[in-house]
Amino acid sequence: MAIWRRCSKRTCMNPRRCLEHLWFDVTYRGTRFRVPVNEFAIPRMDANKQRPIESLEEARDWERVFIGEIKAGRDPRRPRPVQKSSNGAPKDVASFLDAYVERCVTPAALKSVNSTCSRVDVLKKHLGELPLDALEEPDEINRFKSGSDYAKRVELATIHRTLETLRAAMNWGMAQTPPLFRKSPFHRFGVRMNKKGETVRDRRLSREEEKKLLDAALQKMNTPEHQFVGPLLHDRLIGALELCCRRGEMLLIQNKRVNWETFQIGIPGATAKDKENRRIPFNPEGRLAAILERRTKLGPDAYVFGTATGEYQPELQTAWETLRLRAHGIEPRPTRKGAAWNREQALLERHGRGTTARTGGELEQPTPTTSTRIRSLKWSSGVRKQCRPARRSQIGHNAVPGGLKFGCGGTQPPIPTELYVVAA
Repeated sequence: MAIWRRCSKRTCMNPRRCLEHLWFDVTYRGTRFRVPVNEFAIPRMDANKQRPIESLEEARDWERVFIGEIKAGRDPRRPRPVQKSSNGAPKDVASFLDAYVERCVTPAALKSVNSTCSRVDVLKKHLGELPLDALEEPDEINRFKSGSDYAKRVELATIHRTLETLRAAMNWGMAQTPPLFRKSPFHRFGVRMNKKGETVRDRRLSREEEKKLLDAALQKMNTPEHQFVGPLLHDRLIGALELCCRRGEMLLIQNKRVNWETFQIGIPGATAKDKENRRIPFNPEGRLAAILERRTKLGPDAYVFGTATGEYQPELQTAWETLRLRAHGIEPRPTRKGAAWNREQALLERHGRGTTARTGGELEQPTPTTSTRIRSLKWSSGVRKQCRPARRSQIGHNAVPGGLKFGCGGTQPPIPTELYVVAA
């Protein structure tokens, strides 16, 4: 044992039970460390709980800490630097959210840091001036949820994502020492988030609507007014429907990623949202193969869905919105004032497609061979359908053994290494 009692009858009234003159005495790798127990333990106690040790069992607990510091390479004989009280405890919601981003979100290196910071800015704008303890009651948060201008402008799902960020921040605050909150307002009698109330999107693109978009790209967008972007946009539409990948992933596909031996396109993890490498099969006799073969002439480093010369095309949202309007007989307006009107018309057109399904009326569900499942008509969400690897026992009626069912109605030739199933 490394605890010694260094006292005598002349210096101590009760030498057999004295706790004041206990010492730690440990030799480690030729170096001897001797420190009074109270001198070592008291500075390491919590600021409001510092006191001399009260029992030999407590001294043995501190003995383990003493030995641990020695093995960690620290010298317990040196006085521990007193950490100055920062008195930086946030007083209002804005400073608390800034501390949450700085001390939790940024060090965690999350993939959604930008989205989290954007939601934090919204919370600071509407709740930032409130005192910190105002968040413990649900009144202010419910008022922001239902009565703010932001809540009237955005969808319910967006409000829920913002409140989820606030809930995560408050959970982090309650885990601090000392805790910044006594309780959370997110419970069944406080702030509630009804996920069933969120709008369910119609993710199917009918064969007629697909044809309407492709024809508009070749006819209405292939004019000097639109800088002849129609053919390029036509190829990108086919690529999105056939490859079923995200917009950013599709635009970064290069010719060198196309494997003509296995008829697969490689998506490196560096360009993917989930940071995972994967391969997407394509039909060598389908409409996508003709585009890939034509773009091969631009060289291995050229981008398949880039510009006419093979350069990278980072953004195509404006052309996509214009195509949607023109495909549905709406003439877009130029200038900045017209851009707001164009977005409003596109929003009305997109929401109007699923009105029958949301109001409970009967809507004919297209079959997989005559339609393609998509997220929505908003390309920023990706015109794609999800596919996942499956074992043979998991293949259902909507799967093609050894292949993939495409939205164009064709099937991939058998690939012996993998099986794919279309996600329901």
